Amino acid sequence: MVDKIELGIPFFDERMGGVYRGRQVLCVGRRQSGKSLLAYRFAAQGIRGDERVLLLSDMSAKDVLIVAESFGLGFSEAVRREQLMVLEYAGLLGTGGGTAGNLMLPPDAFMELQDIIEAQSISRVVFDTVLPWVAIEPVSRLQEHVYSFMHALDRLGVTALMTLPKPVSASAFTLKKYLEDIAPVSLSLDCSDSGDRVLRVAKYLGESSGFAGGFNFEIVSGIGFRLKGAGSESPKKDTPEPPSSPLGPLGGSDQPRRAVRFSDVINT
Repeated sequence: MVDKIELGIPFFDERMGGVYRGRQVLCVGRRQSGKSLLAYRFAAQGIRGDERVLLLSDMSAKDVLIVAESFGLGFSEAVRREQLMVLEYAGLLGTGGGTAGNLMLPPDAFMELQDIIEAQSISRVVFDTVLPWVAIEPVSRLQEHVYSFMHALDRLGVTALMTLPKPVSASAFTLKKYLEDIAPVSLSLDCSDSGDRVLRVAKYLGESSGFAGGFNFEIVSGIGFRLKGAGSESPKKDTPEPPSSPLGPLGGSDQPRRAVRFSDVINT
């Protein structure tokens, strides 16, 4: 039987039954489309399910907590309980923050990530954004690298949510394609200039008939994602007829302990 877990977006989970445990979910969207908030809801769902969660961000870890708390996600308490680990890209890259999407992580970064996941019994990982792990040069090596990265995550057994900026160049579209080819679930967040927002299911492995339309949603302060309008409905599948700072270890005293070298992991 296929094992699923909840994404953390109620209208999506009700319609789709969640996402595949131990696999990857790709979320693509432009700036301010809601990618990070969706990633935080995915992390919060894991926390509610008593899972251990690792969140990697190109934002300041303190800013991650501020944003999460503004939507009632309780990250500060999860950090205090050593159930959530928030790691910043900035110091590891030596950039001072905010530019992780433009730089590649050092070669030993994945081994360090693997050590943290295994030592701390992490089951959910958020890559917000995934670019530092996969945006390599030259582009001719991109497919092989993405394949290796995704299958390394499979071997770790974690369910991973990866955000990706909306592509604006040929190489960025190529990267998106390679990630979508492997990830069993791919979502896109569209946000128009008028403020209309749509969550679209670009790919859902095992759902061969595809999807019409999308989830029309709004982002509400203190709540997060909510279907827009009282009469909003979940998207329906097409039928043949219609047109188409250091946190410290997460575990208790019986958990293995190790130094965490990713910079500016916070503990509040």
